Amino acid sequence: MKQDTVDPAVRDGRSSRWDRHRARRRRELVRAAREAVHELGPGVSMEEIAAHAGTSKSVFYRYFGDRAGLRRAVAERVTERVEQRLREAADSSPDGPSALHRMVAECLAVASSSPAVYAFAITEAEPDADGAPVLGPFFERVSHVLADGLARALPGEGLWPASPLSLWPRGAVGMVRAVVEAWLAVPADDRPGRDETADAVTRWLLDGLHAPALISPPDQGALT
Repeated sequence: MKQDTVDPAVRDGRSSRWDRHRARRRRELVRAAREAVHELGPGVSMEEIAAHAGTSKSVFYRYFGDRAGLRRAVAERVTERVEQRLREAADSSPDGPSALHRMVAECLAVASSSPAVYAFAITEAEPDADGAPVLGPFFERVSHVLADGLARALPGEGLWPASPLSLWPRGAVGMVRAVVEAWLAVPADDRPGRDETADAVTRWLLDGLHAPALISPPDQGALT
């Protein structure tokens, strides 16, 4: 019986090169998928994505398994970009309110740069096989970024688990996500401006909603 005489180091080198090739090819396919979604919309099929990329859909199936797998890969790439920009905004801002404003503005900027990609990767992201939300870890990390900023802004308050203030970062993430998705749903010509929206959301998160003129006092006569 002929024995394998290939040097293990040579075999490992080939394996490493193949792994690098696959990783590079996977990144290329994710980028091509993002471009196809941007051009054709979030409902694009695997066949349409492959045709737009100039390859066959079997290639996409080989690397991602199915459309849900491709969506998860695109979501991972999009959220990596968003998370990086949010951290840069938080780290380069002079104070907590400025950091929060920049982070909200970055979320709106990323979403509006390609609503189709945002819908494909985030708004319509499916759960994993075990039912866990695909984007759960991403939103958890973003809440930690907000918690760090809040701790720096309010060093004497303490964000221990028993404090209601510890819930603020998670609530803020949920509110910003809901606002971004509702904002995108408005036709571009009718929606409020990005800076105006970022200003409003920042005020809501930091100061609450103060609009007494919008609330009609109860009709005292109706109670008698």
